[in-house]
Amino acid sequence: MPEKGYRPTGARGKGSGVLQEAPHAEGSPREAGSREHGSRESRQLSSWDYESLESRSRELGPGEQARPEHGSRDQSSRLSGSRFAGADKLGPPVLPLVDGEPRGGSGGTVPCISPASGQAFAQVACAGVEEINLAVESAALASALWRGIPLEERSLRLGRLAGLVYDQIDSIAGLIALEQGKPVLEAITLEILPALDHLRYLARQAEILCSGEGINPRHPLYAHKHAHYLYDPVGVVALITPFNLPFALPLIQASAAMVMGNGVVLKPSESTPLCGLRIGELCVEAGFPPGLVNVVPARNEEALRLAAHPKVGKVFFTGSLDAGRLMMATAGCSPRPVVLSLNGKHPSIVAADADLDRAARGIAWGALANCGQNCGAVERVYVDERVATPFLERLLAEVDRVKVGDPLADAVDMGPLISEERRRAVHEQVVEAVEGGARLLRAGSIPAGAGFFYPPTVLLGPPADCRLMREETLGPVIPVVVVESLERALLLANDSDFALTASGWTASDARAERLMVGLQAGVVTINDVLYSFGEPASTWSGYRGSGIGHSHGAEGLREMCRQKFVSFDSLPAEAPVLAFPYDQTTDRMARAAVASLHGKSRGGRMRALLRLVRLKRFRSRVRARSFLLNFKRR
Repeated sequence: MPEKGYRPTGARGKGSGVLQEAPHAEGSPREAGSREHGSRESRQLSSWDYESLESRSRELGPGEQARPEHGSRDQSSRLSGSRFAGADKLGPPVLPLVDGEPRGGSGGTVPCISPASGQAFAQVACAGVEEINLAVESAALASALWRGIPLEERSLRLGRLAGLVYDQIDSIAGLIALEQGKPVLEAITLEILPALDHLRYLARQAEILCSGEGINPRHPLYAHKHAHYLYDPVGVVALITPFNLPFALPLIQASAAMVMGNGVVLKPSESTPLCGLRIGELCVEAGFPPGLVNVVPARNEEALRLAAHPKVGKVFFTGSLDAGRLMMATAGCSPRPVVLSLNGKHPSIVAADADLDRAARGIAWGALANCGQNCGAVERVYVDERVATPFLERLLAEVDRVKVGDPLADAVDMGPLISEERRRAVHEQVVEAVEGGARLLRAGSIPAGAGFFYPPTVLLGPPADCRLMREETLGPVIPVVVVESLERALLLANDSDFALTASGWTASDARAERLMVGLQAGVVTINDVLYSFGEPASTWSGYRGSGIGHSHGAEGLREMCRQKFVSFDSLPAEAPVLAFPYDQTTDRMARAAVASLHGKSRGGRMRALLRLVRLKRFRSRVRARSFLLNFKRR
């Protein structure tokens, strides 16, 4: 019987460990016809027993597959509203959600692997070319109608969606824990709570944007016009999302897109397709029109096909820098705008006057939450040499208290990594750092047993040029560097290809201001970490290799729109002020306007103004009163 997971014992081994093969469940992908899965073989169930599947996956041997439970739709322990179908040992695959119903699957199948057991518990049919095209067409048609629906109705559906998420907190959290590996409580705090907060916020903020933004004209010649910015939907928004926040991130982005009148095609991570499909089903249950939200689980290469579709209006991609470059190049050929949220390498600076208990707890949580698989996770720590020893003692004590194990079990703080590939990548960075001279203070070895667990790892003094300090780790690793001053810490923190998030710890207002100004990142927090993702009013953005554009907050909502300048001239006029004919009168009018606005002396400007207002053509085309009022304001 496989072990439930690794639990740290507090050992202080200095070895780097040996890479070990974790047991893999052999999936049996097969080609699926695009329509054949939609009738007899597949079905839409009202619930899905994640507890039963998870329990059976523990009981099976390493080489066996978990089998789905089939039974009554009314069984209370099931995930309400989810579709599950299967074939072979896993049953018919779960199908893409296109135009409001499960269909297709011409891209073959992929197994859903539980990170805690390393075994398959379901399989998903991938969308192929046909389904992706149909999904985009459906979203385009639905969005053309949806944008005409009053904002009050769109907000009402968003509120209904929030209500469904709230009613199904436990089942959604269970699905996240089973498929992605974060503990159930963490699924609630890091995914469901932020998602609910954002849904409420988006409905209110959209009202502000949709009402338009008035403009105070600055040019006296046009001061009589009524001018505004309006925000139009972009049409079809393609969302390509990662595994680390498989529910909150796509739900927030899809909701922002929908409330502003767009249609959505969501391509979830290959590692967490069921969470993405659950979002699609919740949107259908909330009453959003069929086709407005389409979920197309697909292989990674199909994401480029989606980004290149001529009817996609904008692409939102969250993932690695290399993949982001490909996505930007693909979308840019159209051209169409892209928002990229890419790698992070969060530096956290502990100043000499910091509350060390608070800093140690915050950094341990900021680095180890979600098993370190947050793009905003703490991945570098710079501590002032004057407090390095007491800080390290507190940090190690916090790390020793972290309980690692089955994410569906009670009182577990940290679950597994998403895959064996991710575990190998994390461990290779640790091994390289140790070989380069870093001291391994905690763990750093791959545990025996099932699943993709990796223990909390702390290193002291890794080389500045090793991959652990230069590349995104996405794992439960805390590298600590002792520095002689705050300025040295800032210099090292900013020496990175990435600039997504950063943090600092200090009791001084002056040092806090120095850190907020000096740290180069899109998000900087002092005496806290990770919280900005859960604050709906905060924006999420990075630069350098961390991406372009914004998500979350008012700026994130603006990304779902096209800003449009509009104006209305309600006064009768002979013609536009500078229109034909280009005769001597127009010449005198133009020269007088230039001199009145930009003349070097006040007297010269006033004389030019008198010449201008005496011209009959000027008075027939411009309202003199508004011109004179704005002339004074200049």
